[in-house]
Amino acid sequence: MNEKFFIPQGLKVPSTMVTNQGSSLLEVLMAMVLVSVVILGISGFSTVSIHGMTFSQKMTIAATLAQDQLEDIRRIGYRPSVSGVVTSTEPYGSMKDTPFFQRTVVLEAQTPGKGLQTVTVTVTWDAGSHSTSFSTMLAE
Repeated sequence: MNEKFFIPQGLKVPSTMVTNQGSSLLEVLMAMVLVSVVILGISGFSTVSIHGMTFSQKMTIAATLAQDQLEDIRRIGYRPSVSGVVTSTEPYGSMKDTPFFQRTVVLEAQTPGKGLQTVTVTVTWDAGSHSTSFSTMLAE
């Protein structure tokens, strides 16, 4: 069946509509460049996002290690036999499942006043480039 399109009299059809049968090489290249730019932008955002999530994960682990140590110290309570400043460090790799973290506990007797002890737990990671600290006071 041979169909012909009906074009009303007086209406002119642009010649590009009649002869354009596909995309030119230039159009395809421009589309590829546009898609490439979009993909590069998304991949850059993904990289930043992954670094942020990794830092957040390490910060959460460090905070948990510090909080666990403070809870253990609170459970033991005030130590009347301690005088001055006592520092204890657990080196990298000594804590279970956390080989890249180091924990330091500083106990200061009679600070900020008589009958009080200040305890500060500092957890460092990435070879000391990052750290977080938690403190508490113990009373007689």
